[in-house]
Amino acid sequence: MRAFLPLYVLVGVLAAWQWLPEELGVPDFIFPKFSLVVEKFTSVETLRLLLSNSWTTLFEAFLGLVLGAASGILAGFLLAESDVLRRAFYPYLIALQSLPKVAVAPLFVIWFGFGLAPKVLIVALLCFFPLLVNTMSGVMGVDANRLDLFRSLCASRLQVWRRLLLPTSLPSIFAGLEVAVVFSLLGAIVGEFVSADSGLGVVLQQQQNNYDTAGVFAVLLILCALGVALNQSVAWLRRRVLFWQTANK
Repeated sequence: MRAFLPLYVLVGVLAAWQWLPEELGVPDFIFPKFSLVVEKFTSVETLRLLLSNSWTTLFEAFLGLVLGAASGILAGFLLAESDVLRRAFYPYLIALQSLPKVAVAPLFVIWFGFGLAPKVLIVALLCFFPLLVNTMSGVMGVDANRLDLFRSLCASRLQVWRRLLLPTSLPSIFAGLEVAVVFSLLGAIVGEFVSADSGLGVVLQQQQNNYDTAGVFAVLLILCALGVALNQSVAWLRRRVLFWQTANK
């Protein structure tokens, strides 16, 4: 029964979405019924438009996620291992994270042009901080007794990293990755709002300019589905990589 609870909630939300606007007399251009949104997916032309632009957004999100995750994990290990680096750079990284990404996006366009680069960098900037913080948390949470044991056995820094720090911090890293993968879609949409000729962000703006509220909801539904799919993909990868945690559970 509990396994089907999310499905019951979804059915209830969709039923309310279909019934309430009509009962309350809300115009379709303000809040369309669910059936009107579904009609958008029945048009072959509209469906082709949404799918092709979804691939564009996913490609931007993937490149930015790889860049942001790699740099965030690397920086997390460096800052966790060095108290000097952590004291010197962490306050500025916090300040960078506090900047609204919508405000930074136009600067990236000025610096890197109107191509793929600014959108990928916006995604990377959004994905960087969750991986940085979670990597630092994982590395700094390593059992001190285990670390002392490795040092007493004269293990090299590479051996300590490979056999202790990395395996111990992987659960925390994957937790950050599950958050970052959703942020990657958000970053891609923000980048497309600022400068793009394709992508779901562009389609969203076009539907908004045409006052096609049902079309806007159709794009939002696709983004929700992509976000859930990406998050579940990372969760699946986590179960495969951290197989010992699954076995213990």
